Amino acid sequence: MNRKHFEKKLRDRRAELVAAGPVKIEPNRKDASSVGVADEDEQALSEMLQAVASNRNRDAAREIRMIDRALRKLADAPDEYGVCEDCEEEIAEKRLELMPWADLCAECQAKVDPKRGQARTKITDFR
Repeated sequence: MNRKHFEKKLRDRRAELVAAGPVKIEPNRKDASSVGVADEDEQALSEMLQAVASNRNRDAAREIRMIDRALRKLADAPDEYGVCEDCEEEIAEKRLELMPWADLCAECQAKVDPKRGQARTKITDFR
């Protein structure tokens, strides 16, 4: 495994996320004299866009933390990089190409997050 290659991928992705910066969350009120939004549809759209921006910011911050963790592992314990933290087997290089910050192999990740990647079949599947 070429650790330098993965270190470059991690640093490039981190720089990309930092350069993009946080997504701006637009306030519901555009005019300081108005209270709320006059149109109910506009209000709902505004709230949805705020939620989407907030989720993107949270996900980017989480990804940066994971990248920083992987970079520390490469610096402090390079032999442990690319090894699953649960089963201690090698993480597939294909998985590391897509997610160089991965700390679990695909099998262990599926145990931790069993519903990830599954399509919803009913509206109540979120429960």
